[in-house]
Amino acid sequence: MNQIAFKKLIPLCVTLSLSSIAIQAAESINLTDLTNSDPFFYTSDQRIKSDNNQKELLGLGRPNKTHSQIPHLPFYMGYMNTNSTYRFVNVAEQVFTMIGEGKHGLWRIQENGTVREYLRKDSKGLEKNANIMAKENLNVIEQNYSAYLPDESWSGYKYPDEQYSKDGKLNYIDLPITHPKYKNKYAEHAAIDLPNWYCTMSENDYPYAQKAMDFAFNQKGANQIGPLGKRAGLDVNENYTRVLRVNHFPDAKSWVNVGQKGKDNLHVKWESVDTTKTSAEYYLVERPFFNKPYLFVLAVFDNKDNSDHQYIRPDGAYYQAIKDKAANIKTSVTAQPSFHLENGDTAKAIGLPIFGVHHPNRASYGAGGACPLKGGDWGRYPNTNSGSGWPTNYEEVTPLCDSVLVDIKFFSNLDGKDWNDSAKYLANAGVGTKSVSYKVQPGKYGVFTDPYNTKNGKTNAESKSVPAELEITFPSVEAPVTYVIPTTKVAGRMVPTEATTCRPVIQASLMKE
Repeated sequence: MNQIAFKKLIPLCVTLSLSSIAIQAAESINLTDLTNSDPFFYTSDQRIKSDNNQKELLGLGRPNKTHSQIPHLPFYMGYMNTNSTYRFVNVAEQVFTMIGEGKHGLWRIQENGTVREYLRKDSKGLEKNANIMAKENLNVIEQNYSAYLPDESWSGYKYPDEQYSKDGKLNYIDLPITHPKYKNKYAEHAAIDLPNWYCTMSENDYPYAQKAMDFAFNQKGANQIGPLGKRAGLDVNENYTRVLRVNHFPDAKSWVNVGQKGKDNLHVKWESVDTTKTSAEYYLVERPFFNKPYLFVLAVFDNKDNSDHQYIRPDGAYYQAIKDKAANIKTSVTAQPSFHLENGDTAKAIGLPIFGVHHPNRASYGAGGACPLKGGDWGRYPNTNSGSGWPTNYEEVTPLCDSVLVDIKFFSNLDGKDWNDSAKYLANAGVGTKSVSYKVQPGKYGVFTDPYNTKNGKTNAESKSVPAELEITFPSVEAPVTYVIPTTKVAGRMVPTEATTCRPVIQASLMKE
């Protein structure tokens, strides 16, 4: 990507002069690895020696389990930002949390059932008029095109107006998910008939949250897509490389702009969505954007009593592939889908012509500030002909900018099990048997000695003699909660500078002065 295009993509931000205290603090903290490569740092000050009786429970050296023999679980923490607004992620006891700001604006996009694949550098591409479905072109497509080219950084992406290379080859191709390249892995896929409502959570490469997110994305509970998510295409991993389904904390909500009664659409009012009637699923996903990994929050909605959110364009290779299998396909877009509200009303979502309610002056640093007002490739935004997302999105499914807000207050159980399971976290998990032997100091326990009780002849019905060893039998036995330590890939990743993030950044050279 040339320097001019790069600047259009990510404008330079204002330089901030930081105090020497802030610089010293930054020097002492590794911001890309807040646990210093030790997710068990909370035991780093502990060593069990041979003369310590706890060796019977914990072994010698640094302990890696509890007294009940349950393995310790890793702890991670990180953060991410867009436009100097921060979200904090943590992993503790195999529970992922992300806490950020309330009422964060989302845009609507919808996948069109295709994958855009880009020509690899120095590869032989297809001719302009090549038939992408032809058998004789399959080998070229498999070898020379990819949806994500991590080794090529920003230059792997091609703008919509760069469809052809200098020698007249196709710089990109749009393959339906039914294409032979994908070897029938989406043959039984549900019709992609729902939009998702999204917004960016991180800078490119999310370096300050990478270790926490790499861990979360590699656990058993990750990449589990719900029924709404599948209908939004979130399991098409050529587009959505890693996915984590998340849940709102009890007091967090989604909100829809219903406007102020009797006034124009610039008079806003958001009401909370009733997710018992308008079904909702939430996700934190990794997706390449300009061929760099970013994190996005997504919400997928569908009403139980109408098809407002549903749509498939009645045209193109994807439609032709599924039209005979998918029953009752809705082929018209509902411009303003309705939502059920917690106050009992139903209201249509009202979008805004601005980038977002938390972005009052993006124009000040050359980043536009208006809503794109159509779907499709973000491309050369803030040019007015740009879309609101990716080239795999329908143009006619418009973003309805900030018509939906979501509270950034989410959690996910990374082992795939909820804590309301009566068998989870029982104390016998570490031993692995229903019966567990407990060793105690024997004696007569519970004899009342308080004068009030002894004078009045009151005795303790619970008092008993306790032997030196007791056996407790549990109703079931399950394996302890486990985890997978991922191998973090750092190739091609970059720490943001002022040229790649819309926030001031202290340069390394400045920090050393």
